[in-house]
Amino acid sequence: MDSSRSGFFNGRIARALLAFNNFVILASSVITTAILAYLIHRSLYRGTHLIYNLVISVLTLFLYLFLVVLPAVKRYRGYALPLNLLLTYLWLTSLIFSSQDYSGGRCRFFSPPGIDRCGMKHTIQAFFIIGFSFLLFNTILEALMWATHKRNE
Repeated sequence: MDSSRSGFFNGRIARALLAFNNFVILASSVITTAILAYLIHRSLYRGTHLIYNLVISVLTLFLYLFLVVLPAVKRYRGYALPLNLLLTYLWLTSLIFSSQDYSGGRCRFFSPPGIDRCGMKHTIQAFFIIGFSFLLFNTILEALMWATHKRNE
């Protein structure tokens, strides 16, 4: 393989992309955590979809507080790949749950019922899409960084 490709996936540009992705994922988890916590605070309803989405958002928020600074380490080579794979799957599940609850005019009746804040519920759905997309891109980038590192050993 040529050295320019190896240099890109181990270099400064790849780590900068990773840092940007990590920041967007952190921001998405902060926004979804805040809105979901607000919905839980305003309602007595504690449905499984709502709690699952909140737990995944809080877990991502906690982990990405640390992972957001990891690309600044010069020797970082995609070691968070297994974690990114897991979180990508969990965020996809959250996206599916939020789509089931809030799409197609069902936002007034689901998760939590009776809270007529469809704009907030659609915002949750939008940030799950953003978070999932950046997690997927992060997983691909980390896999390429890991593979390049292993190939160059």
